[in-house]
Amino acid sequence: MKNRNRLLPVVAITISCLLLLGAGVFFSYEPEEPPAAPQVDPVAAENKELSTPKDAADDEEKALEERLSSLMEKDGTQYSVYVLLPSWPTPLVSHDRQQSSASIIKIFILSTAYEMAEEGKLDLDEEIRVRRRDMVGGSGILNGRPGEPVLSVRELLRLMITESDNTATNVMMDRLTFAGIQSHCEVHGFTNTILRRKMMDIRALRAGRDNLTTVGDVGEWMRRLKERRLVSPSADEAMEQILFAQTDTECFPRALPQAAAAHKTGELAGIYHDAGIIYEGGEGYILVIFSSDSKNRNKTLQTMRQMTETVHTCFLSGQ
Repeated sequence: MKNRNRLLPVVAITISCLLLLGAGVFFSYEPEEPPAAPQVDPVAAENKELSTPKDAADDEEKALEERLSSLMEKDGTQYSVYVLLPSWPTPLVSHDRQQSSASIIKIFILSTAYEMAEEGKLDLDEEIRVRRRDMVGGSGILNGRPGEPVLSVRELLRLMITESDNTATNVMMDRLTFAGIQSHCEVHGFTNTILRRKMMDIRALRAGRDNLTTVGDVGEWMRRLKERRLVSPSADEAMEQILFAQTDTECFPRALPQAAAAHKTGELAGIYHDAGIIYEGGEGYILVIFSSDSKNRNKTLQTMRQMTETVHTCFLSGQ
């Protein structure tokens, strides 16, 4: 009995220690694995990844291309189109092919002259006498002037664009040379643009020598002009101002009287082109439409105006 009484305190202490140890283990316990991650819907995640600005632009471009194709199929005329809206990283180019440039070739002569002026190889205020032998028919006003007028290079370039003056164009071709103009096109990557004849050279046309370009080359020319990286910011601004003064208003301006168009047209039998930068609301975009093999000029122009309106509606929806 005496020994039992001696053991009781030891047992009590032992039990107390065990209880304290168990409590410490209980309160210090942490789960070995972290909590499970929240469940993610894979379909929703995929849709979120797909909703990018680039994809939105692609969808917009595809929808516009379908609408333009529907319009182009309305008649037997062959159309080529270049569109670049401000939000697009790359242009929409449809049915791009090398074809007759008509007077669109004159924009490349314009930029050649301004580049030569930047390089000190040409003075825009240099005066040139227009000889009677230089005067040709077709579009323009110089061939109706009496005598042999003297004009500056700057004036000749302006008439070449605003009035599409063929005489002014031929005089500038002589001043800049075919080789100089062609070199300018090649250096700037306009490799599908080829100068082969002067304006109103019917003999060259009959022999199959025509001036050629593509909507791709013309669209890129307009794009660089708008971004002020064609020749120089000041030269590009001056050239754009000349394009704003274009007197042929049958296509872009007729379709969009509320907008401002810096553009150049070109026309031959069965051919009508319009190319430029169209501005409204402080923003602008590039539009080039070529038509060929036209059997009905009025119908072709009507289709081109409808195409222009369709592109402009798409442009406005993205502002």
